[in-house]
Amino acid sequence: MQKVFFLGLGGQKCGSSWIQAYLARQSGSDFGRLGEYQVWEHHLGGVFARYKVAQPSLRTRLRAGAKRLVGASEPVAHLRWRLQADPNAYFDYFDQILNQPGIVRTGDISPSYAALTPELLHQIKSGMEARGHRVKVIFSMRDPVDRIHSHMRMEIAKGRLPHPENSETALAQFYPGDEAAARTRYDATLGTIAQVFSPNDTYTCLFESLFTPQGTAELAAFCDVPVETEAGKTRVNARAGGRQVSPDLASDIAGHYAPVYHAVAARHPLIKDLWPSARFLDL
Repeated sequence: MQKVFFLGLGGQKCGSSWIQAYLARQSGSDFGRLGEYQVWEHHLGGVFARYKVAQPSLRTRLRAGAKRLVGASEPVAHLRWRLQADPNAYFDYFDQILNQPGIVRTGDISPSYAALTPELLHQIKSGMEARGHRVKVIFSMRDPVDRIHSHMRMEIAKGRLPHPENSETALAQFYPGDEAAARTRYDATLGTIAQVFSPNDTYTCLFESLFTPQGTAELAAFCDVPVETEAGKTRVNARAGGRQVSPDLASDIAGHYAPVYHAVAARHPLIKDLWPSARFLDL
């Protein structure tokens, strides 16, 4: 039986933590130390430059190396730095996981990977295939208005954006910027996936239907894991809803990202019913 490495591209605020948790708890799974490895996106620079881990001090590197030698847990920051610094270390890390008795699946599900280039996706795919493993890609998409609104609230909560006096004004300024756009161009991500992965190794879905019994069953079938019919009732890292976006602003956001809607509708026509902001476009 060929073992599988799942590469999750997000999208951000689109259920990727729930997907990772679902797969990780299945028999035969080991997704390693981290929920999100965030190893590759720093290569893109710009809004993703913050993901690059600075080289630890020599003392820290020596201590981490000693821990690895005796089988103790490697510090998370050191692990991420090590995997970023050497692609082979990344591939070997997951290869070692899959070479454990009884383990048939692992993966790296990091939402920022939605912006990765074809070259980077090909590097990841080739690196794992060279070690004898199949690579399958997963990408979930959410109504852009809801996704961007949730994204902005997260940035505020983490202190990367100031707390606004007026949420509507803040959202109007946030949605066209690089931070929002880099994670909302589903059309670009879908195009990149098609360049690198075959349809049989590709699973794309809508966040709005992911947690339904049918959505859970479809994900389980693609990943060859049992169906947990009640799994959708439990969300992971779900952010509480904020104030409703006004129709005028929602229309502006939808118009700005019109190519996204058209690209997704070609693959998932149900966005006309499942994405509230789709009503502002002729799909």
